Amino acid sequence: MARRLKPEVRRARILDTAMAIIDASGHRGLTMASLARACDLSTPGLLHYYPDIDTLLVAVVEHRDERDVAALNSAARGPDGDLPVRAVLDAIVDNIAARPRAALLFASVQADALDPAHPGHVFFRERAERLAHWLAAHLGGPDAEPLAHRLFAAMDGLQLHYLRDPEGFDLRAQWAAVADGLLDAHS
Repeated sequence: MARRLKPEVRRARILDTAMAIIDASGHRGLTMASLARACDLSTPGLLHYYPDIDTLLVAVVEHRDERDVAALNSAARGPDGDLPVRAVLDAIVDNIAARPRAALLFASVQADALDPAHPGHVFFRERAERLAHWLAAHLGGPDAEPLAHRLFAAMDGLQLHYLRDPEGFDLRAQWAAVADGLLDAHS
């Protein structure tokens, strides 16, 4: 049995282990029992932290999102320390292409969370609004908020096309064409 850890440390280890399993073999085969074994916990012990697979997967998405935001902030920062909007958006698309299993998890959990009873419903709604507000503030102008929503909607749609056919769909080229058109029209 696992040694006693602080709850926040145990949660982080559970999420890191779940992410490693998902990165290696996808999320469809992940079970609470197999994750508990990988974390050296009993299944009831794991259920103490995450009561069901949906809650766990939402937590994994949130955890990965936090890590990705930190990495994107570093990667997209310009030489003067600013965060150019296009560089941030391009880095998000690059992250999708570089980690298709993580993108598939995100898209699958997001689709499941369309149901208001899903444990991730509020997270995804608030995340979408937070990102749109951030982008709109950086775009500026009277149509910035609707443009931010269109850019993220386009990114979501392109992500789905890419996940359906990663070898045949050039995500970066398609994103560049869409983003250029939307952003040029805004200028």
